[in-house]
Amino acid sequence: MLNGKEKKVMQYLYTTCLGKRSSLIEPDDILNFLQPKYDINTNELDQLLNALVLENYIDLVNSDKNGKLVYCISLKTKGEGYERERKNAKRNLYLILTRTIVLACISFAFTLLLKAIFKF
Repeated sequence: MLNGKEKKVMQYLYTTCLGKRSSLIEPDDILNFLQPKYDINTNELDQLLNALVLENYIDLVNSDKNGKLVYCISLKTKGEGYERERKNAKRNLYLILTRTIVLACISFAFTLLLKAIFKF
């Protein structure tokens, strides 16, 4: 299960790398995408990307382009299914909330019925 920062990074990588075998991405691009909500540095970004590698979402190779660090990132099968996984998680959340509300209404109605029968 991914945390908030990892989800945001994965969202950026998914939109950038979708349909390509691999993409060259500069750390500043990812940091700018995260900037309004998350204020992280390059060391934290490296940790997030390594966590995504360990979770089997991406393949990561650090490259050097004109003296600047560049990530060569390709999505793995799990990374390509990220959007579907995110939609399924959201649908499951709505299903659980709906079920909880319906059961609460049924419990309330059942309580009122029992009170009417036994006149507490």
